[in-house]
Amino acid sequence: HPPPYFFGSTMTVLLLLLAFASIGGVLAFASEAPQRNKIALVSGGNKGVGKEIARRLGSDPDITCLIACRNVELGEKAAADLRSDVTEDGVTCDVIALPIPFDLADKESIEACAKYVEDEFGALDILVNNAAICFNDPTLYGVLKEPVSFRDQADITIKTNYFGALVTTQSFLPLLKKSPSSRIINVASAAGRLTILQSQDLVDKFTSETLTIPELSELMEQFVADVQGGTHSERGWPNTCYGVSKLGIIALTKILARQHPDMLCNSVDPGYCKTDQNNNQGVTDPSQGAYTPYLLAVMEAESDEEGELVSGLHFFEEQEINWSYQ
Repeated sequence: HPPPYFFGSTMTVLLLLLAFASIGGVLAFASEAPQRNKIALVSGGNKGVGKEIARRLGSDPDITCLIACRNVELGEKAAADLRSDVTEDGVTCDVIALPIPFDLADKESIEACAKYVEDEFGALDILVNNAAICFNDPTLYGVLKEPVSFRDQADITIKTNYFGALVTTQSFLPLLKKSPSSRIINVASAAGRLTILQSQDLVDKFTSETLTIPELSELMEQFVADVQGGTHSERGWPNTCYGVSKLGIIALTKILARQHPDMLCNSVDPGYCKTDQNNNQGVTDPSQGAYTPYLLAVMEAESDEEGELVSGLHFFEEQEINWSYQ
């Protein structure tokens, strides 16, 4: 039986997709056969969960997967490794590394990548916002030469993980709108669960059905300001910059779903995977963590039991999960 924090109406959505796939069905974007390969882009696709998402997407015969990385050389090395992967059906993993840097902290680099995709492919069908930083990661910006204070971590983490993902989404939105059935999958984390907030006022603001992107961005900036002012705890914020950044990502997903009802916008917790981010201390293999993001990318547009669009939801292990994780 599923834990009590799983919902009823949509909790079987991805499980049904699993069953459909297991009997030889083909997961499709729409009833009509596409005239071209769908184009997916995975940020931070050179390692960890991002690389495994790219592997799954690129191994779908109808998808060409692009990986966007800060280090072009590492991106191409990962893409070459993925292209050497051949499925049991003889399908080669179709993955291409963008030949220009993609840096969440550099708006111009993000916009340049969007321009490259537009020039080379014309449209984008799937955007997976996976790239992020965490100060637990021993490979963050190479090897950190000295400890970074919590105060400085807040500014860097929020600018990179939240604002970087926001700029990425906004930069690729025009290309996503050219797709007949576009998807945005935002990789989040249990670290961003609502219960990290110690203020009901903050909970109410983050969960408001009328919350806008400018208002959400103001909340994220307020967290940074409160950390730098030494008042974040008394104002109900947690002692986790990464958690707040992922809280913002989940809230952003829900806003995007409201603003773009023609797209499927969902967030997903891949689980505690063995990656550089946690010095490989995780308990889940990245390939398993990549499975739910992959399903969200390829599922039918109307996959709810009641025929409704599955959008604005948060997922974990192929099922919708309550944002509070309770």
